[in-house]
Amino acid sequence: MAHRTRKGRRSGHTAVSVGIIHIARKGYGFVDTPEGEYFVLRGYIRGAMDGDLVEVVRLRRLEDRRRQQIRRAGTQHLHPGAGDGGREMLGGVRRVLERAHQTVVGTLHLNDGLGVVTPVDEHLPYHVFLDRRAVGAPAQEGDVVVVRLTTYPSKIEAAQGYIEEVVGHADQKGMDIEVIIRKHGLETLFSAAALEEAEVLAEAAPAHKEAERRDLRERLIFTIDPTDARDFDDALSVDFIEGQLRLGVHIADVSAFVQWGSALDLEARRRATSVYLPDRVIPMLPSQISDNLCSLRPNEDRLAFTVDMIMRSDGSVQSAELYPSLIHSAARLTYDEAQDILDAGHVPTSLQRETRLEPERLLELSLRLLALNKLSKKLTRRRLARGAIEFEGVEAKVSLDEQGVPTGVRLRSKTEATSLVEEAMILANETVAAHMLKRGAPMVFRIHDEPFQAALDELLPTLQEFGYAAQRAPQTSPEIQRILDASAGKPEHALISTLLLRAMKRAKYAPVYTTHFGLASSAYTHFTSPIRRYPDLMVHRLLKYQLAAEEVPASISSQLAWICEHSSNNEREAEHTENDAIALKLAEFLAPRVGERFEGIVTGLNSYGFYVRENSTTAEGFVERSSFEQPLDYDQAHQRYIDADTGTAYRLGQLVKLVLKDVDLSKSSIQFVIG
Repeated sequence: MAHRTRKGRRSGHTAVSVGIIHIARKGYGFVDTPEGEYFVLRGYIRGAMDGDLVEVVRLRRLEDRRRQQIRRAGTQHLHPGAGDGGREMLGGVRRVLERAHQTVVGTLHLNDGLGVVTPVDEHLPYHVFLDRRAVGAPAQEGDVVVVRLTTYPSKIEAAQGYIEEVVGHADQKGMDIEVIIRKHGLETLFSAAALEEAEVLAEAAPAHKEAERRDLRERLIFTIDPTDARDFDDALSVDFIEGQLRLGVHIADVSAFVQWGSALDLEARRRATSVYLPDRVIPMLPSQISDNLCSLRPNEDRLAFTVDMIMRSDGSVQSAELYPSLIHSAARLTYDEAQDILDAGHVPTSLQRETRLEPERLLELSLRLLALNKLSKKLTRRRLARGAIEFEGVEAKVSLDEQGVPTGVRLRSKTEATSLVEEAMILANETVAAHMLKRGAPMVFRIHDEPFQAALDELLPTLQEFGYAAQRAPQTSPEIQRILDASAGKPEHALISTLLLRAMKRAKYAPVYTTHFGLASSAYTHFTSPIRRYPDLMVHRLLKYQLAAEEVPASISSQLAWICEHSSNNEREAEHTENDAIALKLAEFLAPRVGERFEGIVTGLNSYGFYVRENSTTAEGFVERSSFEQPLDYDQAHQRYIDADTGTAYRLGQLVKLVLKDVDLSKSSIQFVIG
């Protein structure tokens, strides 16, 4: 919904604006509007909940009073986030236009027959009382429940609702992740109709038509995936045709099984994506489809959609063919195994024992993997040369025991093996998008708009502090990449990369192509993961219509805009869920280590202290300003704290020695002190 502004009528109010309110854990809020950000004191929230669309009115009289208080007190900071000497806009919620929450997840407490639910989300600072007028599911003290709201909080009424679902008791195994799943509103159960369809398909898979599907079972095709992967939706092949390299990207043909409008399709469309959590996967499609029928498992015939690309010596595509296929994966490699081959230049003895391939075929596999690695490096150079941005992040993989307790943390970073798969998938996605764009066919594209320059300008002081910018912030993708290259290998690289990434707009799905800023691509889509992403499944369907020269039915084309928006929103929610679950398990892993020493990087500062990212786990914690024996001065302009007595400074990107002080698992929060 677009932001709106109109003049207020009440005395002391100058204008009414519209925006989404974000409520902090301490109860105050912020509303971002076209006029700027409003700070809303607790007493002026007026029943709004985090994420609500609200009308906010500016309170100039209150601003005047606070400025007078600041002058008398001689301090700038009367609340967290106020760093401009009282010049921030103060607002009050006038009314809620759209509610973001219909349900609340919380813990039930019973007292003399009165039921009260305490939300697990600290950004929802309202207790929900059980509505005596409604009949809900029976629950006991300490149960985690989902409450359907019947009355929203206001100045005269408390929030009320009835218990819609009992998730389980707070002490039950896996309940911590269940709470996160419910908080983000994810579906975990498939409908009976969808499960029945999946069972029927699994028992009697539809026969393929030879005339419509090319038989590639004689090719040496292989998959490369994480060790714990169960759904293999992409496979690769490398062949030499008359001296030219042919790269084949073979994607599971989910559209051959999941028909538009079927129960399975409606389930997948609503979910839009699979969600990967430390202790489970919430799949977009039932396991009979995702892990079995469509998964490109080794030594089994599978229906696929193939993109064959004849490559020039410089890494550009000379020609491409797109068609449905029948494949037979000869080997399933993990990323570690593929990297072992690249490092050794041949198939290691350990891998020879684990695969069914004959020695000659194993040798072929290693040679083709090495050729693919050379091509991958050419593709990377071409992308960077055209202006693509290469963000290199580190992913924390938490290992759990059978009880769901963290036992270790492994940091995953980019390798040659992961890069060659990534480059092949990017190229296939670009090839499919260019094919459809050239023909003006209905399509689901993946777009990425240019960042707001204001977002990059905000980083200028930090970039200048590290010596990566002079008079202005970066304005183009090559300038951003130069900063990333300059910081590579230095302690602040992870921070610089994170800050620049946060300044980017989110990539999203759209039925009309504009641009992809991050990849500097002239055409891009998501084609390569139809088992776990609904837009990819739609791309397969639309591509089949185009190749058959058939018109896309109106029942599909009319839904493309909605599908794009819905899939983009669900992708964002899935990421939030995954991040929350990882943060919880990292906190749980560190909890027994209170008092131990660590190292970390300063990643953010505010008037209360600074955030740090612990190096061995990537867990983020907080160092309170009050934990220092000597008072620290907060230099907001240069994003640093300074000890006035010793001159010691703590600034963004700085490597610091830490001692773990406390872990609060109920909030997934970690407290460090300098040590």
